[in-house]
Amino acid sequence: MSEKLPFDAELMRARDRRFEDTVVFVHHFGGSRRTVLRHLRLVNDLGFDGVRFDLIFNKTRPQDQLPITGDFRFGVRHVWSGQIESILNAIPGRKILYSFSLPSSCALQAIAKRRALDISGLICDGGPFLNLSRCIWNLYEQEYKVKSRVLRAGFTGASMLLWGSGFKEQMRRTLQGIPRDFPVLSIRGWQDTLVPVSAIEDFFSMQDHLDLEVLALPEARHLKGLRDFPGEYVPRVESFLKRVGSPLRGNPKSQTHR
Repeated sequence: MSEKLPFDAELMRARDRRFEDTVVFVHHFGGSRRTVLRHLRLVNDLGFDGVRFDLIFNKTRPQDQLPITGDFRFGVRHVWSGQIESILNAIPGRKILYSFSLPSSCALQAIAKRRALDISGLICDGGPFLNLSRCIWNLYEQEYKVKSRVLRAGFTGASMLLWGSGFKEQMRRTLQGIPRDFPVLSIRGWQDTLVPVSAIEDFFSMQDHLDLEVLALPEARHLKGLRDFPGEYVPRVESFLKRVGSPLRGNPKSQTHR
């Protein structure tokens, strides 16, 4: 059963809700609310309500609209982090964020701005990552099949410009703004040719205070872990969600590993 929320978000209720937390999904660049459906059904089956939405500026052309926030910050990542924060504000109670690829960094920005006061944890699949120019180059080469190196270089440069400058330093400050022992499950596919595992490792090397779990999938490609390797993926996600989630009071089916 789905319900409309403010900001064009959609609440998908679990048939048998067993946890207070709502899992909020942030899809990957180029994706949409549809691309998280498999994962949303997973958390519904585990007893969590889920929320999905479409990132703004995900398919907007730069000539139609520039990525500028209301406080005049330039960059897609600032627009997305502001949108995620607005979605979180519209959802009562505690939340768990479940993000994919590059926008995972924006999810972290929203968490840091809230000091994680109502966020129980973060699952991030295929991101966040550094070495941004290399990964964006891979995107245009492998996903968008841009054959010309000159064109790929141009598209990569334009994408970096629209993303906004000072990314690494801002992410370092963002991580510092997240409380100690905040739970994170980082899911990494070793056969990911778009985002090498080393790029994700470099990102998390900028901190040493998070409660970081890593799910390494040796044969998985970018964002294909649940589809291709559910036997490894599902138990770890279930364990993490039950560890950080808050069971509904009076529900005997609710269990937690706390």
